[in-house]
Amino acid sequence: MYITIFGASGAIGKIVLEHALSDKENSVTAYVRRPDSLKMSFPNLKVIVGELTNQALVGQAIEQSDVVISTLGPALDTSRKIKGTPIADGHETIIHAMEKLNKKRFITLATPTVKSNEDKKQFSTVIPGIMAKLLFPGGYLEMKKVEKLIKESSLDWTVVRIINPNVKHKNNEYEFSFGDKPAKMAVSRENVGKFIYRVATENLYIKKMPIIFNR
Repeated sequence: MYITIFGASGAIGKIVLEHALSDKENSVTAYVRRPDSLKMSFPNLKVIVGELTNQALVGQAIEQSDVVISTLGPALDTSRKIKGTPIADGHETIIHAMEKLNKKRFITLATPTVKSNEDKKQFSTVIPGIMAKLLFPGGYLEMKKVEKLIKESSLDWTVVRIINPNVKHKNNEYEFSFGDKPAKMAVSRENVGKFIYRVATENLYIKKMPIIFNR
């Protein structure tokens, strides 16, 4: 399988990358902003260094891909002044490139600020969006723009929604909800990475927005 990972040098991106590289039959392209951000070398790994605004490089990164994964997330900036939407703009570049190259499978990260048609009103689908709007207005705007881009795209997308991905792993298993049943408000990065890779390799949950949480 040909896999492209955007945000591969981030905390969750590195975990997805490790899973992808563990299967020697995969060919993996990691797209990163800084040349020193991934200090590893594997026969099945190609690293592309560039900004998310570089449409030519983004296209090059996905031109052979069977699946494109984004683990990009907005900065948790509490400023009331909106300083741009680089993550949403990056999603726009990726989606445009995929549609231009007739690539379909896209998996991305978000929070429950991004709403699913399957969501029912409950703590895990309502409170994260309210808190983000109050505390992180820039991040809230990013997520709402990503939601619009995803829903208006022609892609076979999956949005993996997460809440507080800072808890320790401690060998915890995970569960997930599509927003139709309660979800706990915490998940480990290890479980997020494992879940994203499973969704990618098993081609699961197309046009779905699972909320993943520690069991």
